[in-house]
Amino acid sequence: MSSSEHPVPTTQEPPSGGALHERHGELVAGGLFAVLGGAFAFASFGYGLGSWDEMGAGMFPFVVGLILVGLGVSVALGGVRGGEVTEGLSRIPWRAIVCVGGAIVAFAYLIPVVGLIPTTVVTVFVSALASPATTIVRAVLATAGITLACYVIFVLALQLRLPLYWF
Repeated sequence: MSSSEHPVPTTQEPPSGGALHERHGELVAGGLFAVLGGAFAFASFGYGLGSWDEMGAGMFPFVVGLILVGLGVSVALGGVRGGEVTEGLSRIPWRAIVCVGGAIVAFAYLIPVVGLIPTTVVTVFVSALASPATTIVRAVLATAGITLACYVIFVLALQLRLPLYWF
């Protein structure tokens, strides 16, 4: 038997930058979490931490900031150590960015003007359209369900005095 009948398996070298280059998204995401968490923790000192027995207003953001730093370091180290290589984004998901960003802005501007129910309807419906897989029927069903859940939770159960409509 000649060597041409039984090819010898070869390993291909990764492109320049190797596997670390393919995981740069994890490094960036982890670094972003760590930096934002550190900023939250640092900013919380301005509110006063208090003690563990009598916590001040800054204790909660301080602890959340430290948790974000820990998660960020964990994600970044996962990118450095290796493991499964995931494909990066082939394109920027503009539809999702615009829909979710627009829903957040709409919520901020609409809640004091038109009330809880119309604001929730607009916010959930626009957010649901962020996914190309979501049909209009699913978006309407999600809107109805989440709007009803918000009414039950915030108005009936918690008895918050929120304006429901603009009239």
